[in-house]
Amino acid sequence: MKKNLLFCLSFLAAIFVNAQNDNCSGATTLSVGTSFASGAVTSTNVGATTDGTIASCDSDAAENVWFKVVVPASGKLTIETREVSTSLFDDSVLTVYSGACGTLTEVDCDDDGGQGTFSLLSLTGQTPGTTLYISVWKYDSTVDSGQFQISAYDPLPPANDNCSGAITLTVGTNFATGAITSTNLVASTDGTVPSCSADAVENVWYKVIVPPSGNLTIETQEISGSQFDDSVLTVYSGSCGSLTQVACDDDSGAGLFSLLTLTGQTPGSTLYISAWKYDSGTGSGEFKISAYDSSSLSTSEVAENKNNIKVSPNPFTDLITISHVSDVKSVAVLDVSGKLIKTIEKPSSSLYLGDLKDGIYLLTLKMNDGTVKTIKTIKK
Repeated sequence: MKKNLLFCLSFLAAIFVNAQNDNCSGATTLSVGTSFASGAVTSTNVGATTDGTIASCDSDAAENVWFKVVVPASGKLTIETREVSTSLFDDSVLTVYSGACGTLTEVDCDDDGGQGTFSLLSLTGQTPGTTLYISVWKYDSTVDSGQFQISAYDPLPPANDNCSGAITLTVGTNFATGAITSTNLVASTDGTVPSCSADAVENVWYKVIVPPSGNLTIETQEISGSQFDDSVLTVYSGSCGSLTQVACDDDSGAGLFSLLTLTGQTPGSTLYISAWKYDSGTGSGEFKISAYDSSSLSTSEVAENKNNIKVSPNPFTDLITISHVSDVKSVAVLDVSGKLIKTIEKPSSSLYLGDLKDGIYLLTLKMNDGTVKTIKTIKK
């Protein structure tokens, strides 16, 4: 009996709260955040009526509630609705209007641009300081009513929006071990347009140190529920402000995502990576990007089997001796972070490394048959 009473009270409270913004004149004010979470409020459409002009993107839309927001200084605004897990309401439509109640003009409309069957509108070029009115509709009269979240936000550009803020990728041995989750939401367009996609826009930046093998795969993949579904990848050598494109790819990965496989790169050098949207019509959102070298383990194993090469002494002081040096084409000396210290072409059996500081080093031996062997050494 007590539970039934509490349910009835909460139901009546929901209707009462909803009655405040059932019409445009009672629109609830939204504060502009910098992300969905920071701008979000929980609302309800329980007991709402249908008023105003029916949404242009859904002629069956019904039972709407109203909100209003002041356009921020940037003139940009994202309006988004999301599901509340305990609610029966699961399919929204959004309309945004300029003007005043009674003389509103629809600015934009969306049905399923957000998560699942919820809505999202990204507006640009709005007049700062003006008030926009927002109506949240049920998709049609058969959709259940209930609570939902709505947010107005002006997201900050990602930290890696420019080359100077490039995020460092750690090289894995496959996509999963090297992958990070990133976003291109509200990214700007900078740098030279990719050679493989003249319409590419709104790129974000990464950097990676080439592993001892000189081989590297860069790949992007989709995240379920994200609006971003079509990437372009470019890889550059050099430094920010003076980059040279090394490679470019549009659709070599899964679906419409990108994948680049690089070989013969200089171990220890830094490559810059830019992930682009295919064009301005492509949605923005989260995605995964990975840098990995799936050949490193197998290459080392092949080298171990085919070449019984050893270095001694280890640890060493000044000189290090390489056995079977006639099979070695070159030796790259890298520090423990993978930074290239020096490269020795056509090495002799005894190498002088007394100029190195004490510490751990990687000797990458490129063999005449194309295989690679990496040996960890200690300078004392």
